Amino acid sequence: MRLCTMTLDGQEDVGIAVDGGIVPLAVLADLTGTTLGPTLLDVVVDGQLGRIREALAEPGIQAKAVRTTEAAFGPVYRHPPKLWGVGLNYRRHADDLDVEQPSGTPGSYLRPSSCVIGHGDEIVLPTQSDRVTAEAELGVVIGRTCRDVAPEDAESVIFGYTTILDMTAEDAIRINPRYIPWSKAFDTFCSLGPWIVTPDEAGDLSSIRISTVVNGRTIASNQVSAMMRDPYWQVAYFSGGMTLDAGSVIATGTPGAGVIRDGDVVEAVVERVGTLRNPVRQAAR
Repeated sequence: MRLCTMTLDGQEDVGIAVDGGIVPLAVLADLTGTTLGPTLLDVVVDGQLGRIREALAEPGIQAKAVRTTEAAFGPVYRHPPKLWGVGLNYRRHADDLDVEQPSGTPGSYLRPSSCVIGHGDEIVLPTQSDRVTAEAELGVVIGRTCRDVAPEDAESVIFGYTTILDMTAEDAIRINPRYIPWSKAFDTFCSLGPWIVTPDEAGDLSSIRISTVVNGRTIASNQVSAMMRDPYWQVAYFSGGMTLDAGSVIATGTPGAGVIRDGDVVEAVVERVGTLRNPVRQAAR
């Protein structure tokens, strides 16, 4: 299943992809007399996926689908309970920064939800940085609150996968790696969406290819199988001794970053999950 947050006729709703387009969750709830949503975060946290699948099987539902061009996509949701990022999980990205890839565990950071935007929103380059990079990543969406999850059990707590564009004020961390939280926390520095795709539709995780694209040119591309630490290991790592709330998102690392400038268009392309696109604008100095 593919789910999104969309705005239709001025109203924000959850959308479910079907063969004819997108079925708004509010329409699905009205037709079936079911209480659903109202937000995609509620769908995840309250475990509503089973009820949605049942409702989609009702006759006539497909006829209520709207064309994707009629809806504006937003971030999957604006306030993830936790938003973790993983750094240097591919050797290529370590080369981007002229540093050694860690031999044990990848770097990591926790970022505020104030940096979240969605598909089509502007990435605003802050005046505090002269070198901002963007990087495509596969995002893992946690489906139920958990702690101390073993890697072999990680799939059981995953709701689905999303596409992420992760921005970095790279000049800051070249001065001092301890500035990573600052360099990642600017407004508009994390784009999420437009889809969350459930594991059954995403298929074999290791073969998914992730690509960073700037102005139509692929800057870097690689598969999940090339990660130093795979997403299941990451779920186990971040849940170790720490509660991962349902709805939390883990950005699992990038195959490579591209410098972005005023007027650029940057994309994250994650096979079988989605394409996320954002224009870039320089903040007034």
